[in-house]
Amino acid sequence: MLVPVLAVLAAVALGAGAAFGGLEEAPKEQPRRLGKGATLDQGQMSTRFVDAVVRPGGEGAPGVPGKRYLQLHLRVTNQDSRTISAQAMDRALPTVRTDGKVFKTLQDSRTVGVSPHIVVKDADPDHYYSQLPPGVPTDVILSFEMPPGRAAPKTVQIDAVSFEWRESFFWRTHSWSVVSEPAPQPAAGPGANAAATRYVPVVAARVELPAREETA
Repeated sequence: MLVPVLAVLAAVALGAGAAFGGLEEAPKEQPRRLGKGATLDQGQMSTRFVDAVVRPGGEGAPGVPGKRYLQLHLRVTNQDSRTISAQAMDRALPTVRTDGKVFKTLQDSRTVGVSPHIVVKDADPDHYYSQLPPGVPTDVILSFEMPPGRAAPKTVQIDAVSFEWRESFFWRTHSWSVVSEPAPQPAAGPGANAAATRYVPVVAARVELPAREETA
């Protein structure tokens, strides 16, 4: 009868520890830190972070002549069985910072800050496309218009998320969904209504790229 007694004692000790704050939550896992040339498996796609460059638009580059653009060059492989829009990379990389300051971020699926123009580069420098075929490594450019007079950044930091193949609760269909977690809820004052649970994307990796500028 020794084993049941030990089990009871362990349960009592566990309950007492929890009651008096003896148990602490496990530390939250930190996002991976990646640099230039690194590849991240994001579930729906695999993304290699190639380059960050500020250059003029036009003449074989996305954008309007006379304006400057911050371009993020990626090598993306669509891991789905179907062709997807290159615009999916806006959701896959929800936050971009330049020298530590937010340049663009997604809030409830809305882009706040500078919205990227996303294109798929073809071998012909004057042709761009908007789709990612399955299983084919493809050059993708996220092009952000730089505000007039703004200096080129020295570094670009990118928050990248991952996707999971998830079944819809209502429709019994499957789709790729961003891996999310409940957002911390602020303490409610007396008489306040409990807010509905809000979910935020889980940052799978933080990527830092050195940025350079091309003037011609």
